[in-house]
Amino acid sequence: MAEKQHTQNEQGFNPAHLIELEEELNALKKEQGIVEKPAWWQRLGDWYADWSTNHKTAVDRKKYIRLAWTCGWLCGSHRFYAHKPILGTLYLLFFWTGIPFAMTLIDLMIALPMVPDENGKIIL
Repeated sequence: MAEKQHTQNEQGFNPAHLIELEEELNALKKEQGIVEKPAWWQRLGDWYADWSTNHKTAVDRKKYIRLAWTCGWLCGSHRFYAHKPILGTLYLLFFWTGIPFAMTLIDLMIALPMVPDENGKIIL
């Protein structure tokens, strides 16, 4: 039994052969110009990533920090103030888990060292 090759399991399944077949299939798809449509959740994530990088808002630094410090960890008020309603809603939905508290600490670590402009605004 010790001399038996480890390329196949007990049922005769060879994972390396399956990987080769999948690579061959992907090469044929690429050759034919077939592009698979990503799943809906991947498209949603891509849309939100594009939106959040292109949707920068200027907010008052002191007000943002005060909102995050006082009630941001509970209800995400600083995220609503920064016009990020999806993240604010996530803070509201998961307030009981402690995750928004950790996220608010990260938000504070990002906002505190930012230097405001002459009007006291920072870009988020």
